[in-house]
Amino acid sequence: MNVVLMCRLRKQFYLLALLGFFSYPLGEAVAQTYIGIRITPTLNALPKVFNNSPANISTGTSTAIEAGLDYTLMLNRNWGLSAGTDFGGSNWSYNLKAPLASFGIASGPGEVNMSRFHNYLYNSGTLNAVYKIPAKASDIRLFAGPTFRIHHSQRVGSSRRNPDTNPYSMYANDPGTGTSDTPDFSVVYPDNGPLLAIMSAGIGYERRVSQKLDVLLGVRANIGLHSTAKSIMTINMNNQLYQGSINTSSNYVGFDVAFRFKTLAKGSRRKS
Repeated sequence: MNVVLMCRLRKQFYLLALLGFFSYPLGEAVAQTYIGIRITPTLNALPKVFNNSPANISTGTSTAIEAGLDYTLMLNRNWGLSAGTDFGGSNWSYNLKAPLASFGIASGPGEVNMSRFHNYLYNSGTLNAVYKIPAKASDIRLFAGPTFRIHHSQRVGSSRRNPDTNPYSMYANDPGTGTSDTPDFSVVYPDNGPLLAIMSAGIGYERRVSQKLDVLLGVRANIGLHSTAKSIMTINMNNQLYQGSINTSSNYVGFDVAFRFKTLAKGSRRKS
């Protein structure tokens, strides 16, 4: 058998496999479309701290929320494609602890213990492959695919002196005491982040409540390939200047509550 014939047979095999994927089992179910709305409380990953100073710097996160709108085309009883858009936000914080005498012209015992809370907003475009495991009046719904996200409005804490210090000690985001023009401590972020590629995947239980409405409860995860935003962190202490960063992450685990409205039905999706 020559090489040309082998190539022709391979192409025909791939074509038949592709046609089989999109046609099976069209005898039992036909194309079905949905418009879905979703609310997802999320638990976000901790920002990463790169700190080479003697100060102790830690980060924390709190729950946030994401809302989504999508359009799903079920090609057959099991397989489908979904495209949509997301809008959400994230909250996080950092805490700095260091001896009071390390900053400015302060001396004596005491500790700086300063916290800041931050937030940002984002928009996303999503594209997912969908696979359903059907049961009576319900489905187990799995999905996976890329999400393309733009982050906006990286909000940083306003400049203020830590209330636990004296007037000649530690300042955050303001010029240091004495002759230094460098802030004792600052974290600066860009206003808008770059376009990020994120992998999303999830599983849910989808229940039919009427001929036109399904309700879904599920879990999803986002895994970012890069940091959401890279900061420039400056620490001016012990008469030395240290530079590092606190980099936020797009990773999260979320809990979906979704309503899916049927918009096209050319037959029965399944027998109840």
